Amino acid sequence: MRKIVFLGFFVMLSGIIVLNSCKKVSSDDEEKEKKLTKLEQAKKDYEDHYIGTKVSSISWTGNEAACNSGDVSSSTRKKVVERVNYYRALCGLPSVKLNSTQNKSCQDAALNMMANDRLSHTPANTSKCYTPGAYAAASTGNIAIGWGSAEDKANHSINAVSGYMEDPGAHNKIVGHRAWLLARNLSEIGTGSVYDANHAYTAPNGYTYHKGAANCIRWGDNRNGSSTAGPEFIAYPAADYMPSTLIFDRWHFALPNANFNAAKVSLKDANGKTYVCNVIARETQGGGLEARIVWEPKNLSIASDINFTVTVSNISGTSESSYTYTVKVFKVQGVARKSESQEGKMLIL
Repeated sequence: MRKIVFLGFFVMLSGIIVLNSCKKVSSDDEEKEKKLTKLEQAKKDYEDHYIGTKVSSISWTGNEAACNSGDVSSSTRKKVVERVNYYRALCGLPSVKLNSTQNKSCQDAALNMMANDRLSHTPANTSKCYTPGAYAAASTGNIAIGWGSAEDKANHSINAVSGYMEDPGAHNKIVGHRAWLLARNLSEIGTGSVYDANHAYTAPNGYTYHKGAANCIRWGDNRNGSSTAGPEFIAYPAADYMPSTLIFDRWHFALPNANFNAAKVSLKDANGKTYVCNVIARETQGGGLEARIVWEPKNLSIASDINFTVTVSNISGTSESSYTYTVKVFKVQGVARKSESQEGKMLIL
């Protein structure tokens, strides 16, 4: 009887030791996570939720000749939403979810754009592969068409998100695509993409481009969140840690009900160097977006980790007339400050 009792006690004690050991490992892991500095966490988030969203193929199942918009893999859509949420998190905004009921209309819009080799928010009902769903998604979303290598196009769905955030081109000076993805009340998005390696486009200059990739992110009827969510103002680059690769040419500052008609922007780095800021847009509040000012710093160069201090002054219509914040840039080693669209592989509309 003593042997049985002792054996039972030993087994129970061993179990306690094992459980405590597991708890200690788990506790140590949690403690390690807690010890990450804000900079270390920012670098980890960049690797996990930006670099980690790249895909090798969208696995498109459609057919252009048959005007079948098909589908893409669920993992592709998940990565698109994850990258959108990465940008929103940089700016202190709540995440969005996938509106799966809108994916088909986004697929139709993407196919319509690729089939006609053009972008349009109001595709004609006589255009190739037109559907009412294509019109609904294109008229209430961000749209992009791309070209380049097979690798570029296969990853077009994810690259398009960064293209919308960069918002390049003379027709995108108000950074509207970026502003919609960073809208406070955006709660969901629909998304669709197509990719056909055999699709070629002959331009008026006689050159043939492979333009077989298109994307649509539908936001127009998904603004059901809080209109006061997030920080007091929305800035991009954000007023926090930012990877050097995502410091695009255009910077903006948005504030509810602000008047930026006479506003001024100053920018200087931690070394005391000041930069000329060319203001290219002053948008009033309307259409569901906050008032914003957009500028392009001249001769900006990032060789290492560096902080930039931004001051937007002479604002009217708000309680404060001046705002100052710091963009803390960490250098991504071995990668130049460029984006997919800057390489001439994407058109945004």
